[in-house]
Amino acid sequence: MTDTSPVERRALRKAARRLAPLVLLLYTAGYLDRVNLGTAALTMNADLGISTAAFGFATGIFSAGYIALQIPGNLALNKLGPQRWLGMLTIAWGVVAMLTSLVQGERSLVIVRIALGAVEAGLLPGMFMYLTIWFPPRMRGRITAIVCLPFYAILGTPLSAYIIQYADGMGGLAGWRWMFLLEGAPTIVIGLFLLRFLTDSPATAGWLSAEEKAALLRVTAAQQSGERAGEKPTTGARDILERLRDLRLVTLSMAVGLLWVGFAAITAFLPLIVAGFAEHTHTRLSLVQTGLLSGLVYVPAALVALAWVSSSDRRDERVKHVVWGALLAAAGTVLAVNAPNLWLTLLGTVLLTSGIYAALFLVWQIPVAHLSGPVALSVGIAMTTTLGNVGSFLAPYIVGWLRDSTGNFDSGLYFIAVSLVACAVVTVAGNRIRVNPAHSRPLAKNPLTKTH
Repeated sequence: MTDTSPVERRALRKAARRLAPLVLLLYTAGYLDRVNLGTAALTMNADLGISTAAFGFATGIFSAGYIALQIPGNLALNKLGPQRWLGMLTIAWGVVAMLTSLVQGERSLVIVRIALGAVEAGLLPGMFMYLTIWFPPRMRGRITAIVCLPFYAILGTPLSAYIIQYADGMGGLAGWRWMFLLEGAPTIVIGLFLLRFLTDSPATAGWLSAEEKAALLRVTAAQQSGERAGEKPTTGARDILERLRDLRLVTLSMAVGLLWVGFAAITAFLPLIVAGFAEHTHTRLSLVQTGLLSGLVYVPAALVALAWVSSSDRRDERVKHVVWGALLAAAGTVLAVNAPNLWLTLLGTVLLTSGIYAALFLVWQIPVAHLSGPVALSVGIAMTTTLGNVGSFLAPYIVGWLRDSTGNFDSGLYFIAVSLVACAVVTVAGNRIRVNPAHSRPLAKNPLTKTH
């Protein structure tokens, strides 16, 4: 469907201007509290006597709670509404993020990471589901790229390193403990902000005119009210079983998991990788310099990703863009490992992060493209991100174990490259699986689109 209605265009612009900054704030807070552990590791691991493999396990175990509660979390979003559900989750994970400052060793770190994963379980699938409520498929690549811009890395990594270096010893606390306290507290404030200003759906948006509400409800009707006449809503358990029989959904969700292997490893280890390459090339870097270089890597990655998803939206094409993004990331990984100096290594990491982010903003849309109806979408998106988090669970531990076994990150980076190539192959193969009509039908009505 081509957008030709002036009212529709105006309503979509209003929605983007009002909601995109809020969702970006939500995403930034969530991922900063998730990935700042990688920066903390620059000093925390030595303070607590944690090996790289044990650190990788603690990083990956975050996904245990995340995997267990994603599908129930997305069903809860449909029941409670995005405003209440996402707001409450944000406050809860802000509290848990601050508690990370109290860890005393590997065991307590594992416990707090499982808890953080549990309270964050509804974030990413809930955010993706929220975007389907407001924006048509032709806009979702660009909107996803905007709200998922890696400010948590561009600004957050240098900020984390600055706190660790300059707050160290204040009040008798290590700098990394201050980092968790100072970066977790604003998340609670953001949660309160979301409870006040996030809007559940076009039908409840007081800042839209009646005409604009009707236009947005029409443009998302295929996804939000695709039920067959007279069809009875089904239970959450039945919905999950229905999706598990969807071979196309399951296969393409595996591609998401393979891509997240690279994403999880980079977000967990990039500061350590940069510090390791600097040491290997006899370059002295302070904590702040390591944080700055780690954050700067994401600037060109964000620009490349925005151009990539704009191309994908203009052409209404996802598969080739995901495949070439994954292959670009794999090539960057190989360059980073074999570069003779720190600057070429950083170029390799730029290509790696650029390819991953370019594909990451698009890959989640491919498995659920044939689904209609809100419960089908909720369960499908949650399944997709669940398998993604299987990759997130495995990657940090494997990369950390390889680092301890070999003394460097080279073998771990090759593992990432192989996973990215596999992602490209599985994406192509999964896209060729024919859709079973029984799996594309809507499963239930969406309470978020009620107008009365």
